[in-house]
Amino acid sequence: MLNAFSYTGGFSVYAGSAGARRVVSVDSSARALETLRENIRINPPAGGSHDIVQQDAFDFLKSSEEHFDLIVLDPPAFAKHQSSRHQAVQAYKRLNHLALSRLNSPGILFTFSCSQVVDVPLFEGAVRAAVIESGRKAIVLHKLRQAPDHPVSLLHPESEYLKGLVLHVM
Repeated sequence: MLNAFSYTGGFSVYAGSAGARRVVSVDSSARALETLRENIRINPPAGGSHDIVQQDAFDFLKSSEEHFDLIVLDPPAFAKHQSSRHQAVQAYKRLNHLALSRLNSPGILFTFSCSQVVDVPLFEGAVRAAVIESGRKAIVLHKLRQAPDHPVSLLHPESEYLKGLVLHVM
């Protein structure tokens, strides 16, 4: 399992405790990775190994030759303003395309966006474009939204900023 943009490792710790044979956590923040190490100490993996890599996730995906059964992409917001929305959509497409090149067939891809200005149709379109360009096939297993403790205002649709897809990729 690869957790790209792992931050303090919530997905990584959960996968390890659920019995993942190997977890690789990648983040550029040394401080976040120190917290991840502490989280792993407190919640040790159930028999598997855990590798921590301090590197930009894009660079890791470009340079790694390793393939994974499951990849989690949970980057920070790529856009905070309308003026950067196009670049953000292109970044989501590139990121997902890179991840698809490192995903075994079949494999599971969890992909998320927390960019307010990238709505659900734009995000899903970026992921769809990445799948098409990769030449792979994907089935949507789940569409994920933010929990009830992140309410959405009808007068501020951008408040529905957390979104994700779980894909079965062949």
